[in-house]
Amino acid sequence: KYDLCDKDETAKWIEKYTKEGNICVTSDSKNSNDYKKIINEVKNQISNTQIEIFQNANMSLLKLYYNIGKIIYDNSEWGNKFIDEMSRELKISFSNIKGFSVRNLKSMKKYYLICSQNEKVQTASAQIPWSHNMLILDKIKDNSKRIWYMNETAINGWSYDILGFQIKS
Repeated sequence: KYDLCDKDETAKWIEKYTKEGNICVTSDSKNSNDYKKIINEVKNQISNTQIEIFQNANMSLLKLYYNIGKIIYDNSEWGNKFIDEMSRELKISFSNIKGFSVRNLKSMKKYYLICSQNEKVQTASAQIPWSHNMLILDKIKDNSKRIWYMNETAINGWSYDILGFQIKS
């Protein structure tokens, strides 16, 4: 362990680091431009992976919500008590996860009904978060307009509030 705030300790660390076959690039190194390019490439890969992870997680969540919505729809003969009890059970079983309120379960059913009738809406919805989808599905009734707002949200990276403002305009 080295105290890198101490010059002597830093020198020991650099010596050990370079002896192990690692390259130590400093700001005055002749390769600093190459080093910056390499670091920028790594940063880009990290950022791209973060985006990919978010998109995959979002698609998985939407798939889950679609499937739960289908289950609720398929069992609608049980009435609202079914949703009430499901909400209660899920909150107990998955207490560390939000999203199983009665209101959200009803939104899942709505999401299922709309997406099961229009594959283009389902495909476009996969690009944006759940809250954005619900805002669009609640405020916009025309499917072609829904798709447009979903695509524009994905392209422009609209926040929930900006999306709401765009819908009102």
